[in-house]
Amino acid sequence: MTKVDIDKAFDFSQQMENEKKKQERVKKKVKKANKEKQREPLSSEEIEKEWQIILYKRKNTAKDQLRLEETYQAWKEGKIHPDPTVRRFSKAEALRMYWRLVDINRKEKLKEMVENTPSNYHLVQTEDQLEHVCDWFEKEKLVALDTETDGLDVLYGKNKLVGICLSFPTIDQHVYIPIRHNEGNQLPEDLVIEKLKPYLEDPAKRKVLHNAKFDAHVLKMEGITLRGIEMDTMVAMWVLNENEPTYRLKDLANKYAKYMGIKPEHDTFEELFGNSSFNEIPLDVALVYAAKDTDLTLKFYQFIERQLQREDLKKIRRLYYKLENPLIEVCIEMEQNGFLLNEDKADEIRKQLYKQKDEIERKLIEIFGDINFNSPAQLSKVLYDDMKLPDISGQRSTDKITLKKLAGEHKQIKLLLDYREVTKLLSSFIDKLPEMKKRTGRVHGQFIQSATHTGRFASREPNLQQLPTEARVMFQAPKGYVIIGADFSQIEPRVLAHMSGDTELQRPYKEGQDLYSTLASKTLGLPMEYCLDGAKDPQGREPRKMMKTGLLAVMYGTSMFTLSNQLEIPVEEAEQFINDFYKAYPKVDRWIKSVWEFVKENEYVETLYGRKRRFPRHKHKARLYDQLATEICRRLGTDSVPNNFWEYKQLPYKLKHQFQNVKGSVERVRRQAVNAIIQGSAADIMKIALLRLQNLCDKYEGWKILGTVHDEAILEVPETITPEQVAEIEQAMVGSVQLDVPLKVDVAFMYEWGNEISKDEWFR
Repeated sequence: MTKVDIDKAFDFSQQMENEKKKQERVKKKVKKANKEKQREPLSSEEIEKEWQIILYKRKNTAKDQLRLEETYQAWKEGKIHPDPTVRRFSKAEALRMYWRLVDINRKEKLKEMVENTPSNYHLVQTEDQLEHVCDWFEKEKLVALDTETDGLDVLYGKNKLVGICLSFPTIDQHVYIPIRHNEGNQLPEDLVIEKLKPYLEDPAKRKVLHNAKFDAHVLKMEGITLRGIEMDTMVAMWVLNENEPTYRLKDLANKYAKYMGIKPEHDTFEELFGNSSFNEIPLDVALVYAAKDTDLTLKFYQFIERQLQREDLKKIRRLYYKLENPLIEVCIEMEQNGFLLNEDKADEIRKQLYKQKDEIERKLIEIFGDINFNSPAQLSKVLYDDMKLPDISGQRSTDKITLKKLAGEHKQIKLLLDYREVTKLLSSFIDKLPEMKKRTGRVHGQFIQSATHTGRFASREPNLQQLPTEARVMFQAPKGYVIIGADFSQIEPRVLAHMSGDTELQRPYKEGQDLYSTLASKTLGLPMEYCLDGAKDPQGREPRKMMKTGLLAVMYGTSMFTLSNQLEIPVEEAEQFINDFYKAYPKVDRWIKSVWEFVKENEYVETLYGRKRRFPRHKHKARLYDQLATEICRRLGTDSVPNNFWEYKQLPYKLKHQFQNVKGSVERVRRQAVNAIIQGSAADIMKIALLRLQNLCDKYEGWKILGTVHDEAILEVPETITPEQVAEIEQAMVGSVQLDVPLKVDVAFMYEWGNEISKDEWFR
């Protein structure tokens, strides 16, 4: 036998041996499985032992721990048991038990809800019952209204009305009218809409809602224009307390239950129905859930009304009923109008930006290698280990501020910043905007009047407040129309000039001078020729540009360190800039300090229109701050606490530590208080302007308000607009409020939003 034959024989025998071992392993597995089948279910003692390990010896998240404890208690009570097929109890099985428990509790809760349906909750399923509802509507001056839908995309979207709920306070009756549930006896939807439409569109029939905009959009899809909004309890509660953590109806009702004479309930829609859509909910359950919402809304309205009747809340009452409540209908109009999307333009911009992104990425790979440029860890390694760049942040940071500082000496970093900018532009706006288009061909964003502490509008889907020019030009005016941007010029500095009473700050406005040039000349002590737009001083600085950034810093208490970064100047120069400004405009300095004193004693500030910004528990911290600051100054023999107080060894560590702990909180409130007055007053003025502009749009055919971005109103009007009509727009805005300085509005014309044509050029 040759060596090759021997090797082959050996290989064959080895294969046989392996096959034999494999068969033995299979037999063992089968034997073990059969043995497991014969095994008795887990005993209570075994399960209890594992429970103790899971609850007290395993690391669980806070949420999981609560779930496990609830499940353990239910198991002890015999309410739920492990899966009998499970041979070893584990944390995974315990959590599976929790979700089975949730389902059990849900069914029990729903059963209890139906069994305890209040006698004044009624399901409307016949024409006679609907006629009764109309009779009640006829007699009532005020009703609570809510709509139920099969989803949240109701503004020219895919979701639709499922049912309407109404509460009548005088007779204390609450009805739910289903129209599109999957099962159950229901009236024809056309009949219900036809009967209710006159009442829902009648402004004399006052309606109370929670999140009125949503219901208005739902009804609009059914051909109903909701009018007569007496109160949106969500917006009203925000006006009463801008610091609420949530404005969901049930959360608010639970928090204020004892003042409303109701029992708190904590079941959310998700907890009751899981992932079910409302059209899948049985009618007897739907009645209780829906009627309770309008019942709560009505009770919450009555609670809020009692608060607004208080003598100390007269200004808040005026703010709500004269400004915020009428503005709801303006917001509804803006959202329903939407911005017309030019899809061809959007596709063109998208292709250009992706081409630009690919080119930048190719260059970056040549410089840095093939890494993930969005990964801080990978980028940090390349910058600080491979390229040996200076770690100016001390934390190997790759954030925008750090990279901008490095970009001055390292051109490749500028390329990296460009990559980030174009990537963010694509992911945040360019790619998303076409997806937001509705069947109208327009993008209908949301304008949220109750989203900020200062009263300023916020927006989403898309966020128009942050929409860059590259994205704005994707929106266009329809044929025969033009987009108008009417922008308050320098409204926040004008508010500061008014509030502070500083005549020197008011002078440029009254004499028609350029504000920032004048301020730069006076603050920096430079001849005016160095302070004109685009001019530079002997040091190579742009004083006007510096002043524009610096004034905002002064207004809002920006630290010298932040201002140093913004102006790209040394910290010492930034500090000197701030000091020079206050020397030049001492009344501004005194006014700001008076705001600090006021908020310390009262824990709130007010805008020109009476909007409050509250700072709970600030008084104690501010007084402690003053005490500690006084002690530090006494020990150092100074008039104020130096910025580098940590470096003074004669100060006890405990004293420095105490001061540091309270310093951040107090200074933050000081900044926010000043900001709340200035920005909040500007927001109030803008909101008044929108109401006046809406009246103007109602006057002229084809005029629409599309939205608002900060201090600018965006309108869509026929391109035949006259100079006299433009003057009406300007007057509607500047006439919103009387200040010690004149308001000014800049008007621009655009066929594409962002590509501006001046007023003079338009009418040339």
